[in-house]
Amino acid sequence: MTFDWAAFERELEAGLVATVKAAIAVEPDQRWYAAAMAEIYAEEDGVICLPLLGVNSEEALAESDGDVRWHPPDWPTFGDLWLPEDRWAHWQQALTAQACRGTPEEWTSTYELFLSALVRVAKRSARTLRARGITDRRFVVVLVDQERYEAMIERCLTKQELRRHFPEFDGEAVERTRVAALPEPQRLAIYVSKLDAYSDPVGGDYAVQALRAAGPAAFQVLTVQLSGSCRAWQAAKLLAEIGGADDRVVAALDAALTQHAGPDQSWIASALTRLGRPDLVEAKLDWLPEDTVAAAMTAPYNGFRDDAVDPLPLDYRPLERFLARHPTYEPALVAYRRVGTTSCRIRPYEVDEAIRGLASPYALVRHHAVDVLGNRRLGPRLGKRVLPALADVMARDLVPSVRRAAVYSLLWWKKDSRQYVDAVARALDDPDAGVREAAAYWIAQQNLAAGNP
Repeated sequence: MTFDWAAFERELEAGLVATVKAAIAVEPDQRWYAAAMAEIYAEEDGVICLPLLGVNSEEALAESDGDVRWHPPDWPTFGDLWLPEDRWAHWQQALTAQACRGTPEEWTSTYELFLSALVRVAKRSARTLRARGITDRRFVVVLVDQERYEAMIERCLTKQELRRHFPEFDGEAVERTRVAALPEPQRLAIYVSKLDAYSDPVGGDYAVQALRAAGPAAFQVLTVQLSGSCRAWQAAKLLAEIGGADDRVVAALDAALTQHAGPDQSWIASALTRLGRPDLVEAKLDWLPEDTVAAAMTAPYNGFRDDAVDPLPLDYRPLERFLARHPTYEPALVAYRRVGTTSCRIRPYEVDEAIRGLASPYALVRHHAVDVLGNRRLGPRLGKRVLPALADVMARDLVPSVRRAAVYSLLWWKKDSRQYVDAVARALDDPDAGVREAAAYWIAQQNLAAGNP
């Protein structure tokens, strides 16, 4: 069935208006200034949850700790009870089914339509609340999305409302324009100085993006930060993300490697390996802590690689050579990968190397290769090579954790992998309990997606 966007928006608007009305009725003398939809949970190519809803007043704000005016989770009235439970479940299931009906690109398209629908709900709800006299004309309804904070709020409000409730937006725009007009050396120096100033209009994430956009022009100001600076780790991370480092950058990173300790040293070492120079880290094994080496040697393969403008192609050979020369480091690398790190996302032309990695003599490499091949965005053509390779790993790999990962990677391919149900069913008899549990989960999820009991 086609998703009924109009009915969805009408029901959300009615729930939002009723929730705001009920909150105001409890304390009608307070100065209620806003309602906000926030904390949207979504899994790419998977479930999309409805946002939570908050309502707040100036009096409640005055009793709060810190600046929480536009941070709904810290409001006293915030939660998911703004639709009846059965309707909440209905719309969430219908929305997820609509998003997951086809390709990953269709999921993304549905998610964008979902955000646009929430913007319309916010605008119409605000008009309804004011027209019915439930709130005064200054009351607004916004969608708070941390990934696109300003953009979503700007879509919900008029220019007058923005000036009244978010005057800092105008100030930010003026300051960013002023800095952007400065000569390049001065401009880049300002961005570097503001890297850790998240409340500054040109600081924090904005400064990071500006320096990335500058490309090699930012090398000079960033390499200066590597020596004796509190921003050494940020400079190293940005140098790795920009990529294309010249000899001066590599030399500066190499020199800084033994000038720092702790996280700074780890980021510098990781920048070297992400730039294709693991040899410089390997040359200093006697001076580097084991956890720094583990972070560096796995850095080209973890999720931070995806932040790079154009990451180096996937290549397991440097890691395999390192493990062959220094086998005592393998437990540390395995432990580092296991705790709190995610695998990178590979591009279609990297599938050959990932499939080669499935036959690596090192379980660390095989596990990573299994992880990165569990990506339906690689497309059905490559899926014809990937799926049988994963099924073979699931049945034959000698390490239980690798077999278990193969089950979950097959599941990420959703309906494309249903032809392997018999192979997964055989994994129900695997000698490892974790593999058996994963296989049972795979079958349950595929049955659920197919509408089977």
